[in-house]
Amino acid sequence: MFINIQDVQYQKGSSERAPEYAASHDWGTFIRYLEFGDDCFATRQVDAYENGYLVRYDREHWSDQFGSLVDFQFGKLWIKHWGQSDVITREEFELKWKDSEESPSISLRNPSPNKPPPWIELFESGRWPGQA
Repeated sequence: MFINIQDVQYQKGSSERAPEYAASHDWGTFIRYLEFGDDCFATRQVDAYENGYLVRYDREHWSDQFGSLVDFQFGKLWIKHWGQSDVITREEFELKWKDSEESPSISLRNPSPNKPPPWIELFESGRWPGQA
């Protein structure tokens, strides 16, 4: 199955619940908004919670006590695991990204690790096992 990432670059997932160990678990369910890069990995993500909080991630701030940037490459295994997401416009994603700057959670989040996401390092080094 060939996927042109530009056709599905911006997506909105279905409702999910944060894991029990995440500090955001009591915020209710969330909807995940994703932007994918040419490498088919997420470049930016916003999780919009039931309580109104928005948590955002990118390749610089990719993990904190609330969650992390998705570490799975978009492709047929992604669809098999999470199901088909709704394709959205860049404008819809950018609005969520901008709104996340004003969320109370932005000032509560812990710093991200001072290194790139390990899955990106593996991919760029050619050692990524692949998930097509």
